Amino acid sequence: MRVSGQLAVIVALGAAGFGGWYAYQGGYLANVPVVGTYLAKSAPQAATAGRGGRGGPTGPATVEVDTVKTGRVVEIRESVGTVRAFESITVTAKIAGIINEIRFDEGQLVKAGDVLVQLDADERRAAIEQAIAEANRAMALKNEVAIKLDRAMALNKTGAGTGAQVDDLTAQVKSLDSSLASAQAQRKAAEARLEELTIRAPFAGRVGTRSVSLGAYISPGTRITSLDDLSKVRLDFSVPENLLGSLKAGQTVNATSAAYQGRVFKGVVSTLDTRVDQTTRTMKLTAEFTNSDEALKPGMFLSVGLEVTTKEDAVLIPEEAIVSEGLRQLVYPVKDNKVGRRVIRIGQRQAGKVEVLEGLKPGESIVVLGVQRVRAGAEVITRPVGSAPPVQPLPAANREQPSRSSLNVPQAIGSAVAAERK
Repeated sequence: MRVSGQLAVIVALGAAGFGGWYAYQGGYLANVPVVGTYLAKSAPQAATAGRGGRGGPTGPATVEVDTVKTGRVVEIRESVGTVRAFESITVTAKIAGIINEIRFDEGQLVKAGDVLVQLDADERRAAIEQAIAEANRAMALKNEVAIKLDRAMALNKTGAGTGAQVDDLTAQVKSLDSSLASAQAQRKAAEARLEELTIRAPFAGRVGTRSVSLGAYISPGTRITSLDDLSKVRLDFSVPENLLGSLKAGQTVNATSAAYQGRVFKGVVSTLDTRVDQTTRTMKLTAEFTNSDEALKPGMFLSVGLEVTTKEDAVLIPEEAIVSEGLRQLVYPVKDNKVGRRVIRIGQRQAGKVEVLEGLKPGESIVVLGVQRVRAGAEVITRPVGSAPPVQPLPAANREQPSRSSLNVPQAIGSAVAAERK
């Protein structure tokens, strides 16, 4: 049973194959709607493939070329840095005292000289009043003794007085002068100590959070708040010491932060450290940035791009034109529709362009797109990079002409729609 069933299948397949071959040889398949359309379209394609398709003779490759140009190239060295305020202090008390007034709000902008905290000053005011009283008493006594001295000197001239009395009164006046000067000095010292009880902002800036409360007793050095000048900020970063000969104040610095996507902060180098770090072999630089909106905060981490050198007439080519071969970089120049092969030395990369240090001159034409289809000495068809390929019309022999038999045979739906559009 099994052998007979297999023989039956083989006979059926053979009969079907013979029927198909007979139908193809007699041309009966051309009258079938779908198969006939397929055969009619396949015939020109097969003929074309035989002339210039796969396996047939090929013509010159079409490539896109560009002209070597010159432009501005900036050598940028990358680093990372930390932001710090242009001016920053921790506000503390110089002397001990009790907080009598707090005259700022957290986060407030203050001006230079504004009062931040006032300590209890009753004792200092009493000391000032006492010094003033001592000075007034010394002044009164001096005036009284000065009157007596004038009278004694007058009597001494007439012979009624003595020289000893004049000398004694003169000594008293000098002593009272010293007492008056001492009282005035005590007054100034008391006024200075009174001023120490008033804590002021030394520069304009923004205060931070406060660490004290009204009525609290504070000792010298106790933190009251912080004060930062954020109108400008400083950025500290380091670069390798091999750039030392190219570093100078005024170089442009571009910085970015993960907190502000797409925003670039521009600053300039203000200070170069006087020493190279012996451990890291790097030079520390400080750059200054304007920060009118206070987007940059002290302690932020920034990615830094330092513009080291600038070339205004560098030779530039597109990155796509370069082919890497081991450690070498190659390009394919084109002259008179023939391709060459040339080794170049590249420099900086910038915005899809590559600087060529050696191997190319401005004005030369090079292959940009299609480098994988060319070889040295080959002939090519060129068109400017980015231009649309020309539309090639089909030869008249390849255009489909409806046959008389196909007009009388029912067609597939897709073929009917195409015929209506024509």
